[in-house]
Amino acid sequence: MGQKSQPATSQGNRPLRHHHHNHHKPIRVLVVDDEERIRRFARLLLEEDVEVAVIGEAENGRAAADMADELAPDVVVMDISMPIMNGLDAAQAILREHPDCRIILTTAMGAAPYRRVSLAIGAAAFLEKTSLDAELLRTIHSAMRHGPH
Repeated sequence: MGQKSQPATSQGNRPLRHHHHNHHKPIRVLVVDDEERIRRFARLLLEEDVEVAVIGEAENGRAAADMADELAPDVVVMDISMPIMNGLDAAQAILREHPDCRIILTTAMGAAPYRRVSLAIGAAAFLEKTSLDAELLRTIHSAMRHGPH
């Protein structure tokens, strides 16, 4: 902590162990999936990073939109296919009220069509669930650096 952080330089695609943000507040993340085991898995991944705080969990898009209004998360990690309200509709609802929120949409299904539509509606990123382990933290840090869209 005592060292001055160097100006950001391009590091290629190597993930950095320590991500230096200008702010010292943790990145506040809401995790949304209708499967409890996926939420638990995402929470365990995110809790490995001291710069990330999981502030809530929701099991459908309607609950996610309500929680986003209440908690104003920095990042929402959300499954696309859920009952009551799907992740695409919820993402649009959240971004209408919270345009600075970074939304990372996930799916267990074939990715290609969902990637296009996810980015088209303003999601910051799209991940297949099989790559959460390798990509989720890096994607969150990248979304925070590069702005909401």
